[in-house]
Amino acid sequence: MKPQFFEKTEIDTISERLEEERIFHAVQTSDNHKETYGQYFTPYSIADFMSSLFPATDKPIRLLDPGAGIGILACSFMCRILKENWQTSSIHVSAYDIDNNVFTTLNENLAASIAAFKNSDYEIQTDDFLEKAAIEYVWHKDRKYTHVIMNPPYKKIITNSKERYYARILGLETVNLYSAFMGAAISLTEDNGYIVAIVPRSFCNGVYYKPFREFILKNCAINRIHLFESRDKAFKDESVLQENIIIMLQKNAVQQNIRISYCNDDSFADLSEFEVPFSQILHENDKEKFFHIPTKKQVESKISEKYSNLKDLNIKVSTGPIVDFRIKDLLLKDYAENSYPLVYSVHFKNHRFSWPQKSKKPNAVLISEEVKKQLFPKGFYVVVKRFSTKEERKRIVASIITPEDFVKNGMTFENHLNVFHADKTSLSENIAYGLVCWLNSTYIDEKFRLFSGHTQVNATDLRNLPYPDFGNLSKIGERLKSEKEWNQTVFDNLAGELEK
Repeated sequence: MKPQFFEKTEIDTISERLEEERIFHAVQTSDNHKETYGQYFTPYSIADFMSSLFPATDKPIRLLDPGAGIGILACSFMCRILKENWQTSSIHVSAYDIDNNVFTTLNENLAASIAAFKNSDYEIQTDDFLEKAAIEYVWHKDRKYTHVIMNPPYKKIITNSKERYYARILGLETVNLYSAFMGAAISLTEDNGYIVAIVPRSFCNGVYYKPFREFILKNCAINRIHLFESRDKAFKDESVLQENIIIMLQKNAVQQNIRISYCNDDSFADLSEFEVPFSQILHENDKEKFFHIPTKKQVESKISEKYSNLKDLNIKVSTGPIVDFRIKDLLLKDYAENSYPLVYSVHFKNHRFSWPQKSKKPNAVLISEEVKKQLFPKGFYVVVKRFSTKEERKRIVASIITPEDFVKNGMTFENHLNVFHADKTSLSENIAYGLVCWLNSTYIDEKFRLFSGHTQVNATDLRNLPYPDFGNLSKIGERLKSEKEWNQTVFDNLAGELEK
């Protein structure tokens, strides 16, 4: 049974009702409906924290909540104004949501929350937010917002979709509804206005979100970033495992230091905050514009940042060329003379090559003209899995292949692996061992987590990591070869000696 609507408008009553309605929605709404609308409502404790980030003002407020759902975010913002007795002269709230199922509840909640304010009103738009934003942008409408608070829908959008079309009108090329919504909200915000959003961390790195990162940097200053250290706690009632961050932007403002905060879950009981210069977030000369989000421990680390990149080392990293479902007829369970070894992640154990394996995966691929083009000759290579499981302690797990691992002069790699090579030929022996040591170090795992919140490890991510110069990489590789057993302590000790 749906929770009853309370007549009282006290802050505690409103917040309790909103949380009851959110939990009711989480339990009673089908997964298919949530996925269709990209709809996961914000816990009130998180909404309350998001609202707390806005600086107090006595000026008129025009608040935008796109993808409003049942109004949790907008209502939490008004509750804060009421609780702190801001002397603002008026409030106007624009809430957008296309789900007719939430309209009545949204209307009741906004009406109850705004009732305490004079000269204030609200409107609910059931139009497509992106379409409306694009129209207003084209016709240069004067309607701009002073504040935006949002939990935008999460849903991938294809190249020829109407959503991509509307985003392009706003000057943004992007691949997901949440980043398109953020771009539209930024476009509708007045200069020095604020945008606070809870969104997946996935936009902080990767090729596909680079235009979105550039859009943010062109139009906004980043004021605040908050992370939840536990991946599954922010939206625990919805079983959402995507890592989320809260980000606060200011439209066309001067970029200054950024406040970083962390907590474990939506209780905010263990909140930790510190400030970093913008250069800690966006590294100088980073063409990919990755957003690095440091922990306090990492900011205070004494490890030098003066490292090389793969291009300086004449090392390349590529995604495995074999997409197995496209060549099913050529796959072999067991190796034969008329085939080549086909390498999967299952073929690595304790950072070394272990082939063949009895598993559901094939061990070889028949010789064909197409396969011959994808072969790597006998030599030294380093392999990193593209996908780690959420249970794995480390995101980057590197393994070595040596000439002794080849049964003939050639092998190839399946698409879920990243391969380090020297222009598709062998790495030098010490460099290969050095890469294994460096990539498996805790330092590199921490550096990777600064800009990536998900379990996928792409070749672009690996290119953007710091690496020792050729001499030092070779030195730790030579040392690793003499170690009988490889473990985390060995990797960290050797990597840590570079500073000495």
